[in-house]
Amino acid sequence: MRAVLLTGHGGPEVLQPATVPDPEPGPGQVAIDLVRAALNHREVWIREGRPGPLPAILGSDGAGVVSEVGPGVEGVAAGDEVVVNPSLDWGPGEDEPGPDFRILGRPDQGTYAERIVLAAHQVRPRPEGWSWDECAALPLAGLTAWRALRLAGAGPGRRILVTGAGGGVATFLVQIGAALGATVVATTGSATKVARALELGAAEAVDYHDPEWPGQIGPVDAAIDSIGGPGLDAVISTLVRGGVLVSFGDTSRETAAVDLAEVFLEWRRIQGTTMGSPREFDALLEHLATANWRPVIDSTFPLEEAAEAHRRLVNPERTGKVVLAIR
Repeated sequence: MRAVLLTGHGGPEVLQPATVPDPEPGPGQVAIDLVRAALNHREVWIREGRPGPLPAILGSDGAGVVSEVGPGVEGVAAGDEVVVNPSLDWGPGEDEPGPDFRILGRPDQGTYAERIVLAAHQVRPRPEGWSWDECAALPLAGLTAWRALRLAGAGPGRRILVTGAGGGVATFLVQIGAALGATVVATTGSATKVARALELGAAEAVDYHDPEWPGQIGPVDAAIDSIGGPGLDAVISTLVRGGVLVSFGDTSRETAAVDLAEVFLEWRRIQGTTMGSPREFDALLEHLATANWRPVIDSTFPLEEAAEAHRRLVNPERTGKVVLAIR
């Protein structure tokens, strides 16, 4: 099959097209002929130097058609159009995953390939009426956003700050948060992205380059952040007494110095989260049945141009998800 291999650690050029053997499904597994894959910052961090086996096939997001099922599989058949749940072996709990939890795409084979084999319980039916690009863009970012919003208490009467609203997960946060009835306010990096955040459902949006942005936003019940870094104190300062900061990333890659007095004297909480449980993934898909929003697709590249797709992913002008077309 055609695939893109991570051949070393470094810039996008270490992602190289290759031909590798087709994986075959074993007991309880299904083979999926992938139609689309989508990119996430996790793959950039791995490419830039996170330790792990090489060569490797990256990619957590994917959607395609089941082409073969292994022994003992029930409820999934060849020909089914599916999306992949990249949250592997989460376990029975909801507060946090079990010890076997991992995210698809190293050490397990990822979605930068024509074919992938997964446990049958990791796939779900393709959302009705959704394009293949939208289906591939959904899983990791959508699940991360869904859980973060649950932890933030998203719903009517709640005012929620979303930082960096041009990013993949952040666009989901704005859209889903508004769909759940919360008042979403957002920060982002340009006037164009401010306008886009408002189009996606934010009640207010400001440019975070303005040092006075916290005063423009006003108090919020919860803030959801994936940027971290030296700006985290400003995010915490927007919280009401007893408010919660939900953190799901660290894209700034800079040290965050938090004034703890702003946390304990105001009874604020900091809650970390990554991905979500199978039950949360099912709840997200159930939500889609009546929702009128769709993932924001920034751009689509052929599989063999994964390196160029990575360059687009880290481009500050990007808004939404970057997708790989496989078939």
